[in-house]
Amino acid sequence: MKVVWSAWALQQLDEIHGWYWTQASPAVADGIVENVLSVTRLLEQFPFGGPIEPWLEHQGLGHRRVVIGNYKVVYRVLGDEVRIIDVFDSRQDPGKMKV
Repeated sequence: MKVVWSAWALQQLDEIHGWYWTQASPAVADGIVENVLSVTRLLEQFPFGGPIEPWLEHQGLGHRRVVIGNYKVVYRVLGDEVRIIDVFDSRQDPGKMKV
């Protein structure tokens, strides 16, 4: 399986990195991003490892999620790809997820 990131998801990850870079430290920012990337790399081997995302289940598109700290990575398995759709701060209103 190949993991493919959407432009939106990469933008969200970049914003998370930028916020922690200025509010905490570059090391903290880099660590959070590396943690997200390492967990999402596991999806290459275990694409169905994350549970169905209940807030998006009504769409019937098979959205799944993995939670890493305060962040929810929303993805779909399509053919031989795992498509990362969004990186969402789980402390926000789930209605704000972009998919």
